[in-house]
Amino acid sequence: GLLALIENPAERARLQESPDLLPLAVDEMLRWVSPVRSFMRTANHDYRLRDQEIQAGQALLMSFPSANRDEAVFAEPFAFKVDRKPNPHIAFGYGAHVCLGQFLARMELRVMFEELLARLPDLELATDEPLPLRPSNFIVGIEHMPVRFEARRS
Repeated sequence: GLLALIENPAERARLQESPDLLPLAVDEMLRWVSPVRSFMRTANHDYRLRDQEIQAGQALLMSFPSANRDEAVFAEPFAFKVDRKPNPHIAFGYGAHVCLGQFLARMELRVMFEELLARLPDLELATDEPLPLRPSNFIVGIEHMPVRFEARRS
């Protein structure tokens, strides 16, 4: 989420000017990052998804980043927008498989970004190198992200 704000300075400025957008911005960060990459499932009955026939017993790979960029669901899915509404992302799963910790996670992200944006408004990347990603086909994320900022008195 922080990298998305750094890479989208106009959206970051909007959020800093209107901190009341933070709950929407947190959901946009979750849609944008999709921390869970994929899940395998088995179809328990025949189903038609758009123009694709799915047969009972067929193995399916659910791609969260793909679903969270679905042009049939999201207007401008490849744009990061801190005020995106509605935002029916599936970063926390869906239905019977929804994450029970989603409300705590949203609160933690909101509080962290409230403090981060207020205390370190000039935070920026301190490297031109690609950021190392966790080598996983399940949970993804940046392993470390060097940043710089100007120290200020509180």
